[in-house]
Amino acid sequence: MQNYPEITLEPGKDTPIKAGHPWVFSHAVARSANAEPGTIVLVKSAKGETLGLGTWNANTSIRVRMLTRDAMQKIDADFFVERFTSLDEWKRNHLPPKTDGYRLVHAEVDNLPGLIVDRYADVLVFQLHTAGMDRLRAEIIEALKKSFSPRAIVERSDLDVRKMEGLHDRPIAIRSGKIDGLVTFKENGLRFYADVLKGQKTGFFLDQRDARLKVGKLAKGKKVLNLFGYTGVFSVHAAKGGATFVSTVDISLPALELAQQNFTLNKLDPEDESKCEFLEADVMDLLSDTESPLVKGDFGELSRTGNERGFDLIICDPPAFAKSEKQVMQAIKAYTDLNAACLRLLKHRGILVTSSCSGRVTPDDFRSMLKFSAGRAGKRVRVLEWLGHAADHAELLSFPEGRYLKTAILEVTD
Repeated sequence: MQNYPEITLEPGKDTPIKAGHPWVFSHAVARSANAEPGTIVLVKSAKGETLGLGTWNANTSIRVRMLTRDAMQKIDADFFVERFTSLDEWKRNHLPPKTDGYRLVHAEVDNLPGLIVDRYADVLVFQLHTAGMDRLRAEIIEALKKSFSPRAIVERSDLDVRKMEGLHDRPIAIRSGKIDGLVTFKENGLRFYADVLKGQKTGFFLDQRDARLKVGKLAKGKKVLNLFGYTGVFSVHAAKGGATFVSTVDISLPALELAQQNFTLNKLDPEDESKCEFLEADVMDLLSDTESPLVKGDFGELSRTGNERGFDLIICDPPAFAKSEKQVMQAIKAYTDLNAACLRLLKHRGILVTSSCSGRVTPDDFRSMLKFSAGRAGKRVRVLEWLGHAADHAELLSFPEGRYLKTAILEVTD
């Protein structure tokens, strides 16, 4: 056993760790060593029982993030190789066919707290959220090379959350190989671009794969509105699924331009105004303006055909509205207003696929919010399905803090 600094817990505080929870909070620590942030420490119970190894940071309320229960294990590149290859095998077995874009490492859920690794075919993108993982950067990169021999490895540790760990955000960097721009990968047989150098997160939102597959199956013969459409991935699934018209709305013009490239990549014509449109707008402003074309129903396909106003299918996948506990009530109000507006825009038997990625908003909060939204819209609504994380983002039973994504598929009955 290596000579790691030792951390002793208060009596009874070892139970969550034994159950698989990865965090040791400040109030659970009885005795600590004088260790620098990010140092690997040996964790012991009040009775002296060895509980495993983790990374230490006295500057945060989460003092220790557990890495392994095996105190004899050396935390080096080989440790990460073993973890990466094991995770890759498991996740590939749980992916849908013709899919090579997925989350290889989902931080605490995959027993590697503070580390995110997303795979886009032969390109890997990683993020380091914590002081512990920041100190292990070289070992992580070496292990990714050994495990996958990728075309390129990109670091996207340009994260505000690092400040809570006493770290600065780091410039986007190519740590291995070469890459000159967008990366292509497959999802359910469709092809998409990931902007790994300039896009949000690691360049794509992989966690909504299941919901996108559902949209593709629901879209046939429907007029579809994709709000907060970003790079149009839901829109592509809808169009390939047989939608008669797809409108994609986002505040970012570069994102919409990439959405059009995603259409082209999948042999769809983004310039065919009878089939699709791309609208640059702030969704919240658009929905709250009673004179806007969207609310009045006189834009795009609706204005050209003169058909019944409203949409058959709306996708509403906004960014996180609550990033802290004090923002929760305000976020729920915003979600209520947003979903009520969406329900008003749906025809009879219209379907709303709506999500929240705010971890602070619980599933019960989300369900209650949707009930109030339906009441405010004056709609009777049937629940068709509830969705959560895709398998590569799977929730860990002992770590409810990792549960963040909630998606409801609703149908307006009258």
